[in-house]
Amino acid sequence: MYHKTLNQFRRWHHTKAQALVEMALILPLLLLLILGAVDFGRLFMTKFILTNAAREGANYIAYYFDQDNIAASQEAAKPVIQAEGNSSGITIDPSKISFTGCCTAGQPVSVTVSHDVDLIFDGFLSTMGLIDLPVTLSSTVTMVVQ
Repeated sequence: MYHKTLNQFRRWHHTKAQALVEMALILPLLLLLILGAVDFGRLFMTKFILTNAAREGANYIAYYFDQDNIAASQEAAKPVIQAEGNSSGITIDPSKISFTGCCTAGQPVSVTVSHDVDLIFDGFLSTMGLIDLPVTLSSTVTMVVQ
């Protein structure tokens, strides 16, 4: 009876050590997958915010344009775009906002907003030659000027 219990204890003890080794081997891969999913989610969220900001800018230009002073209309739209980005936690650089086809009634106006995103694994991915840093996302929205 004593030998049977001792053998069961030894088997359980070795199984515990085996599980520890397996966990040590799998943990880096598991963390890589989790952090990769976090990076993908951050990219997706940033793209969504940029699209909303470009939409707000195009909407502003479409309804509040000055046909005599196009540059003033574009400059007036930039704070609207930046405010939309800031409300979602992204600081949009005014130099990365561009307008195309502004401002004739009945014609489309396009607003493009770009933003650089830092990834968790950007150093690793650039070393492997998979991406160029920084990762730049952009969104373009087109609306008809009213």
